Amino acid sequence: MSQIKARYAINENTIALLPAKQIAFDTLVIETNQIVKVRKTPLEIIKAACINTWCTYEGRRQAVMHHTNFKKKIPIPIDIHEGIYLFPTHSTTNIQNRWIAFQHIKTIQKNRNDQTKTDIIFYNEVKIPINVSFHIVNKQMQRTFECKYRMERALANGEAKRFVAN
Repeated sequence: MSQIKARYAINENTIALLPAKQIAFDTLVIETNQIVKVRKTPLEIIKAACINTWCTYEGRRQAVMHHTNFKKKIPIPIDIHEGIYLFPTHSTTNIQNRWIAFQHIKTIQKNRNDQTKTDIIFYNEVKIPINVSFHIVNKQMQRTFECKYRMERALANGEAKRFVAN
């Protein structure tokens, strides 16, 4: 039986945060080489990751909204310097919401058995089916890319102060 963790720190190996809906744990964290069971919800893990990088989830969300004009399903930069950006598949209040790490996605494709679902294939060949259309997942990927591009450009041009928390 695998160990259940009380906390989890998002890192460069984090691929996805999946709601578990289990009594003993709330999240299945998919990493490049393992699955971790965590007692915190995916959103609690996201919020803790933001705090660990010296900001708040609400602050990151507001900043992305301000600079991109996105209003819903906001991608969240977890660690700009490490290139860790996660996007939600649904509203953050939806129990089916999954958080996907943009940098690990190899490709997305329509599910062969159900056209209302999308398969996300990661570089380590793990495939996760999502109960969202291909169009919506593709849009979320485009939004995350735009967020990442704008943040990195602002840092490179000196438009944003570089803050390194170590």
